[in-house]
Amino acid sequence: MSVLTGLLIVFSATFAAQDNKEVQREELKSRIENLRNQISGYQQNIFEKNQKEQSVSNDIEILETDIKKIELQIQETELVINQLDLDISQKQTEIDEMEKKVVVKREMLAKFLQELYEKGDDITSEIIFSNQSFSDYFSKVEGLENFEGQTMEVYNQLVGIRDELKRQKKDLLDKKAEKETLRYMQKDQERSLGQEKEMKDILVSQIQNEKQALEQKMDKLQAELNMLQSLGEPIAIEEAVRAAKYASGITSVAPEFLLGVLRVESGLGTNVGGGRYKTDMNPAQWDTFKKVCNELGIDPGKTPVSRRACYNRDSDDGCGGWGGAMGPAQFLPSTWMGYKSKVEKLTGESPANPWDIKDSMVAMGLKLAAVDGVTSGDRKAWAKAAGIYLAGANWENYSWYSDRVLRYADEFKKILKNY
Repeated sequence: MSVLTGLLIVFSATFAAQDNKEVQREELKSRIENLRNQISGYQQNIFEKNQKEQSVSNDIEILETDIKKIELQIQETELVINQLDLDISQKQTEIDEMEKKVVVKREMLAKFLQELYEKGDDITSEIIFSNQSFSDYFSKVEGLENFEGQTMEVYNQLVGIRDELKRQKKDLLDKKAEKETLRYMQKDQERSLGQEKEMKDILVSQIQNEKQALEQKMDKLQAELNMLQSLGEPIAIEEAVRAAKYASGITSVAPEFLLGVLRVESGLGTNVGGGRYKTDMNPAQWDTFKKVCNELGIDPGKTPVSRRACYNRDSDDGCGGWGGAMGPAQFLPSTWMGYKSKVEKLTGESPANPWDIKDSMVAMGLKLAAVDGVTSGDRKAWAKAAGIYLAGANWENYSWYSDRVLRYADEFKKILKNY
């Protein structure tokens, strides 16, 4: 059996194991690629959420996405470490095989050198003591040169294997160092994951507290909105929200602004809906009021209007002002008639009813939208429109009305997220 044949027998036993490792490596590569695609998706999700309006809920969503991302990164790191373990194992196997080759090549080289030495001595003796011709001599010398060439080839192979062995050992050390770095990074990922989960718990607790506070505010607003009377019936906040959203879709006025105006407007009278036209309405409005009621088929004498607010002790009757506003949006009869046909055109229903929450909110939206900038959400325009709606031409002297509307609008904006 030749030396090369022996080498083939020695190394062939490792091929099956290497094939198995290659299958494992490809499987790990596929799983890592899949994880990285998922991580990339989470990164994009986080980026998109960061572009949204900042809120505790949004922060929690970002943290939840980040937690999922970190968990996948930890899995990815573990798979990469497993892949490195395979590489290290294979590299160690290759190094072991190379060291065996070095031993074999050294033995071959020693054998060749011994044979070369012996052949050299034999040729020299034959020249001195034998009667062989010079042609036989040169033939043996040529054979010796060929043998020397084979010996040099084995030597060069040995040098090449030793150089490659050095590179492989360095590569092995690099991979082991990389594995340690990944383990350290994985620990850092786990710490980061713990911090993200802790932050999420804090924010969840915070939003629970905010939710309780918001629920209290909603209860308060519900109680305040219940002061609104539509033919003596309270208006639930759900109904007001639906009407505001409906009116917003038609008039392009933000629903929270409509609800803010509604809330402040409902408190202007000391008893909203508790008055009657003969005692609380300016007589100049009576005929128009009766016309509105007759068209709706309701009794003017039994239909509620805002009660007269008595605040001027110097007047003859102690009041000095009039009530008589109709429905949730508190339109005076003459003002309502200016919007009635527009409301009917937008809603497609006739006759429009100032005591209907939907119709009254549409009319309110039309009146507010007449101020430039309201439909684009300009808060200065909102303040002006609210002032004009509530106080008329001298609205600038009653800025606190506008401030209250904007404050309520901000509260309703939070509440609208729950509907």
